[in-house]
Amino acid sequence: MRQQDPIALDDASEPEPDVVVVPGSDLDYFDDHPARPVLVVEVAETSLYYDRGRKSSVYARAGLPDYWIVNLVDWQIEVYRRPATDNSAELGCRYLDVELVTPGARIVALARPEVAMAVSDILPQALRSRRL
Repeated sequence: MRQQDPIALDDASEPEPDVVVVPGSDLDYFDDHPARPVLVVEVAETSLYYDRGRKSSVYARAGLPDYWIVNLVDWQIEVYRRPATDNSAELGCRYLDVELVTPGARIVALARPEVAMAVSDILPQALRSRRL
C-alpha cells in the first residue's frame, strides 16, 4: 500500500492517488513507479467532480480494474469497475459499473475478495464523529 506516490500509467499520465495497492514490495519499485495497481483510492471533498470525471477516465483508460472514491461530501464510497472505451467520456474511457456503498455496508476489493471491510471503518473517524 502506498500513499500519495505517483503511479506510471502511460506516457502522458503519472497521477498521485491518495492510496494505491500494488503487488510486490517497496523494493520492486526502487527504480520505477508502479504501473499496475490492483486498487486505486481517491479521498474526495473539493476534488469530487475532478475525481469522478478526469481521474476516473485516466484510470479507466489505463485499464485499472478497481477504483474507489471515498466521497466525503455524500458520506459514501463510490466503487468503479469494468473499464471500457467510450468516445463520449472525457478521455475516451470510463467505468461501466458504478456502485454507491454507504455506512452500514461492507466493501470488497477485487484483488482480495475474501476480505470484507466495513465502510464505516474506511470513512475518516474525525469526520464521522462530526456527522453524528
